[in-house]
Amino acid sequence: MMKMSLSFIFLIYLKNNPLLMMFTSFMMIFIMFKLMLFKTIIFDNNFLMDNISMTLMMLTLMSFLLISLSTNNFSEIIYLMSLIIFILMLAFSSINMIYFYIMFELVLIPTMMLIMMSGKQPERLQASIYLLMYTILASLPLLMIIILIPFDKSFILPNLILYKIKLILPLILAFLVKSPMFMTHLWLPKAHVEAPLEGSMILAAILLKLGGYGLIRFLPFCLMKMNLLNSFIFSISMVGATATGLNCVRQKDLKSLIAYSSVAHMALVLLGLFSFNSIGLMGAMLMMIAHGLSSSALFLLVNDVYYKYHSRNIMCFKGMLAIFPNMVFWWFLFMAINVSAPPSINTISEILIMMSMIMWEKSTMIMIFFMSISVTIFSMMMFLNLSHNKNKNFPSISSPHKTLLSLFTHFTPLIILIPKMEIFFY
Repeated sequence: MMKMSLSFIFLIYLKNNPLLMMFTSFMMIFIMFKLMLFKTIIFDNNFLMDNISMTLMMLTLMSFLLISLSTNNFSEIIYLMSLIIFILMLAFSSINMIYFYIMFELVLIPTMMLIMMSGKQPERLQASIYLLMYTILASLPLLMIIILIPFDKSFILPNLILYKIKLILPLILAFLVKSPMFMTHLWLPKAHVEAPLEGSMILAAILLKLGGYGLIRFLPFCLMKMNLLNSFIFSISMVGATATGLNCVRQKDLKSLIAYSSVAHMALVLLGLFSFNSIGLMGAMLMMIAHGLSSSALFLLVNDVYYKYHSRNIMCFKGMLAIFPNMVFWWFLFMAINVSAPPSINTISEILIMMSMIMWEKSTMIMIFFMSISVTIFSMMMFLNLSHNKNKNFPSISSPHKTLLSLFTHFTPLIILIPKMEIFFY
């Protein structure tokens, strides 16, 4: 962890030299990828790096690199972003429950500062309070249970099995809110709409994955009584994925639409995790990686449209195919990835999650059908509204080259990871 800390300090001092910063980030990602190939586990007194934590740490570094490519004012937020990334790296590599909880909550402070200081929308303070209050109130029961545990507070040894159902729901509630699960998701669209581009990208790419990672670490302690809860969570997640997909059809704000689609995709992650089999875990991990990259790219595309026309209303954009054929091409690619079209890791992740759902209960095939249809409907409607229909003769404004480079960098891992799926078997 000392080497990782020094690397981030080095990255901060390289803020005026983007080429060296990109090179350093790529080297850190490459080193972690090599460790994953050898399935190396590094143990320390309070930190570990197994395949799950290394996967999410690599996604964190990748997001840091992509945000530096995508934004024009990165030098103004370099310290906040570096603090967020450093806290996330510590959270994903922590063994001790207390350390994990501290990092889990501490990351909210720089995120809230990023929304309030860099956001330009009028309700950014309200969105920050939503984010803070939802997460802190839901995680207080988790803190109380961790403190009351009489054993060694470690994720490694299965020295704690919870037999009381009244302890299990408070334990996982913080992660269900952070994911977010349907009915605890109201803070997410608000935070996305009010956040700047950097805030939306880091929120979609990494911060939502803290909930899934926490569930992966804490669910083994709850297996004895989890059969009383997973039917309830399965039902909410399936209905929520369908409902948020249909809700996206009526959304006019592009950012709000993509935020609601994130709720639908994270519902699939919960379905994979609560099916309690290795196929579901692998599908959930792949979905977290795929969603982190594709959703981040969609927020970048929305920001590009807003940069040109200072509006995010979907009804204002018609016939962009004739004006911006290159950007419509990227819209098409990431819309296809959003509906899990092959060849992308989204396709593999959805297939694995659906397999785990059918193994758990065959009747879930009905809801799988409705979930797939709802996600496809809103994605196709958004793309058709943007690219086709009558052209309003908008002036042609070219997109920055950094945007195109960032989109290509988002797109590449979603395709090239397909031949190397075995590194995600846990």
